[in-house]
Amino acid sequence: MAILVMRVSGMPYRRFFFPTLAGVAFSRNLYAWSDRIDPASGVIRLVFGLGTRAVNRVGGDYPRMIAVSHPQLRPEVGAKVAKYSQREMDLLDLDANELVTRSIMDVLGAKDYPQLSLLVSVMKEGDLYDPHTRDVEGTPRDLYLTFNNLLARSEFVKIMKHLLSVLEKAYGHPVDTEFTAHVDPKGRVRVNLLQCRPLWVPGAQGPLRIPHDMPRERMLFKSDRFISGGEVRGVRYFIYIDPRLYAGIGNVAAKKCIGRIVGRINGLPRMEQEKVIMVGPGRWGSSNIELGVNVGYADIDNAAVLVELAREEAGHAPEVSYGTHFFQDLVEQQIIYLPVFPQNAEACFNEAFFSSAPNALTMLLPDAGAYALIVKVIDIPAAAPGMRARVIADPESRSAVCFLDAES
Repeated sequence: MAILVMRVSGMPYRRFFFPTLAGVAFSRNLYAWSDRIDPASGVIRLVFGLGTRAVNRVGGDYPRMIAVSHPQLRPEVGAKVAKYSQREMDLLDLDANELVTRSIMDVLGAKDYPQLSLLVSVMKEGDLYDPHTRDVEGTPRDLYLTFNNLLARSEFVKIMKHLLSVLEKAYGHPVDTEFTAHVDPKGRVRVNLLQCRPLWVPGAQGPLRIPHDMPRERMLFKSDRFISGGEVRGVRYFIYIDPRLYAGIGNVAAKKCIGRIVGRINGLPRMEQEKVIMVGPGRWGSSNIELGVNVGYADIDNAAVLVELAREEAGHAPEVSYGTHFFQDLVEQQIIYLPVFPQNAEACFNEAFFSSAPNALTMLLPDAGAYALIVKVIDIPAAAPGMRARVIADPESRSAVCFLDAES
């Protein structure tokens, strides 16, 4: 047994200690949310404070996703920029001598944090504005962490791009890094590399052909925002959690039980022997059960594909989990991750199939009948005789499709 002791990178501020910037960076961007983005340039998952919030999925809080080739091109637009921003931070409380989580605006309420204008934008009459001077206007509640001026006015992205390029060349392979960074009074950025390891790149087998002449009744869903590439044939089971029914559960304990039921299904021998796709609301693995099913990696490790459904009327949205420890577990197991937006016509989400298919839950878990309205186990050959499900996720076109395919 060994103990690894690492120095915490950061600076003191009032009674706290934390780095100005922290996060994870990858030399390949597998979540290119626009055709303008160059996947080979990399991607950064950036937070304010300790990097724990960059590598863990945290309910109701979001890091800034930065495409290195187009750093100011966000996945979100309009009002969603404020909605999907970081609101809390992890830091060391020097007085209490412990790791704590605090509201960012409670910590920055005095508005005297060095280089604050590089980190925040100000909400005025429903719109966000980036500060034009070092003096930040507005009250603490008007401030949102966007890092817009950092990306536009500093060398941060240029430094990170060079760092990723040098490391990938030295490793001879795409890399996965963790870092912190400090901005001095003149706006100069100093990056500290904490960790570097090879990055597994899914879908390296080359382009896959997405069928475009599929009969509509055989189409189950499409995704154009996928992270993982690859192909899965012969899927027998869906584990499906309806987002609207899940959102309607008012009892917190009952919602927590949903994750345990999923884990029990996942642990059944037949789920190890057959291929399974798990489809659920919002964020799988979220610590906030209002935002998604609270599961650990061991509860979903037999899935071949993990699908996150975003239904805004139910308050769910997939988080780009790229870079979290949860996502790294998926990567190492080569589980394909697909975010799907059912309300988008392009998603072709076949709700009729998922709602009308027979539920095999109580056949597998006879004592789980109380959850049969929420948790559905679809045995595909029973729902569509002679069929299995097939998933094709093409890394070149960044599109994915799931459809019913004849059993071979």
